[in-house]
Amino acid sequence: MQHSLRILAAGLAAAASTQAAGLTAVRLTLLDAEATGYATFQSHNQKVVANAHGIFTTHIRSRNEAFTAQQWRLSRSRDGGATFETLYESVDATNAPAMETDAAGNLYLVRSDFSDGSASLYRFQADDYAQPTVTRIPGGSAGKYCMNLDEAHSRLYYFTWGRSLFVLGLDGAVRKRQELTVDGTNAGPQYPLSFLDPSGVLHFAWTTQKHGVYLYWDIHYMASDDGAQSWRRMDGTPLPIPQPTDDSGASDRITLDDEFEVHSWLSNLLVKDGKAHFAYAAQATTWRQHYVRYDLATAARDVDLNPIFAGEEIRLASLDGFFASLASLPEAPLYYVSSAGGRLGCLASDDNGETWYDYALSAERFNPYSIGGARELTADGAIVGTFTDFRLTEGHDRSQVHFFRIQAGLSRARLEVEQGADGRQSLHFHEVRGRPAAVRFRAAGQWGNWQPFAEVMADPSESPTHFQLRSYLGVESSIFAVETATAVAEMAATPKEFNLAQNAPNPFNARTTIGFSLPRAAACHLSIFDLRGRRVRELLAQASLPPGRHRVAWDGTDDAGGELASGVYLYRLRVGPESRTRRLVLAK
Repeated sequence: MQHSLRILAAGLAAAASTQAAGLTAVRLTLLDAEATGYATFQSHNQKVVANAHGIFTTHIRSRNEAFTAQQWRLSRSRDGGATFETLYESVDATNAPAMETDAAGNLYLVRSDFSDGSASLYRFQADDYAQPTVTRIPGGSAGKYCMNLDEAHSRLYYFTWGRSLFVLGLDGAVRKRQELTVDGTNAGPQYPLSFLDPSGVLHFAWTTQKHGVYLYWDIHYMASDDGAQSWRRMDGTPLPIPQPTDDSGASDRITLDDEFEVHSWLSNLLVKDGKAHFAYAAQATTWRQHYVRYDLATAARDVDLNPIFAGEEIRLASLDGFFASLASLPEAPLYYVSSAGGRLGCLASDDNGETWYDYALSAERFNPYSIGGARELTADGAIVGTFTDFRLTEGHDRSQVHFFRIQAGLSRARLEVEQGADGRQSLHFHEVRGRPAAVRFRAAGQWGNWQPFAEVMADPSESPTHFQLRSYLGVESSIFAVETATAVAEMAATPKEFNLAQNAPNPFNARTTIGFSLPRAAACHLSIFDLRGRRVRELLAQASLPPGRHRVAWDGTDDAGGELASGVYLYRLRVGPESRTRRLVLAK
């Protein structure tokens, strides 16, 4: 079977010449050529936001040992991240300020102050970003902190060191201060991380540090349904406040039983469509990179990918990284950005974390440190963030801060046009990525109308030469050249080798087709297995088949006729001593 495939760059999906085929481009902008190596420190804090007035970032430019006179900068881009201008800068920060934006485009920044034990809330109005209103937060100083905007109730949640919670009015007034945690038997609070979901539930997680030792001990979680008036476990059990911060308390522990005596660090938390998503690294003898998902309805840990968090080829391994999605759009894709062997890598999931696939990979290599970004995609569907390329030159810390943009919501697929021995043509999509909503084809230089992707297409009037996909986010993908699968003469000929094809469509919902070829007559055994190796469906049991190409349909049910759950399955074809195995995805 001969194939020819060309990918043509188009629009936002145009890639650099070194961009891997099929992956989305990572667009980079040098934000600062001579910054400190800690420029984007505290990657769990949101330091990049986007609104109708542009994309905004904060970072540290210089560092002093007391963390009291560090220059920080607020920058803005009005061209999607291609260029940036400095809006404001000062020399009084501990770390790069955490940042939020509201629907009107106003900015809210909080920075900590070690000189007087306070923190400062900066409010930049959308009509004049140059002159902020600054309000002091007494007792708000903290080496580690995080913040969330609750626009529906005109307030900010500001957590310090995993211990104190401040509820702030948007005018800067302190409405409430509460001590959430106390030191536990083994460890005290260290890195706080919070997330406010669209329903108004406030989710709070933190990393602890063992007493008297530089060792990140464990990771915990709790939630509030009433604006931090009361707190509970994931299963709804009420939690008295203050709560012991480590495993001696009653809050949910995210880390595993054998991960106490190794560094375990929470990178990021995001809640979406009834699931809580955690990414953390455990520096055991063998590095464990965890992606963990909890079902918030049952409090069950239903996914734990470790020791490798990977797609097909991209493997992410770093203490830093962040999730991004559209919280307000049910079933929107979920993305995770982190370091992949010195490159910036991005995995995507179309089933809310059940399975992940390669999405984007930078062509350039770095020494990436503190990778962080916006929780929400931009209005035009992009993942945006920053990181520090840590560099020491002749003993001088001259690191570089990079802004990056990854276009989200794109779809891709491989299309084969198959022509049978009877001359009839049919179209088959393979290796579908994303959730394409529509497709159009070009033949004889002309584009046809957009058609629903789920629609079955057969007997096209003219063989398409190119196709284009549109995602349900409204973003259009590249233009792809059609891959010609077979010709009439090849279809009629006996295959020269034993081969198992990728099922189509994949992922599938109600029905998929598995194709394979036999160079000679043989008894064939075709079965479906789950990832634990258990056979769930036998499609062919020692079926005697002639040489040629064969197709077997599967409807996603088990041997008893019951519907199987969404997820990744394996299908295996055994012919005598030979066997072939591939993966498929059932997505209901």
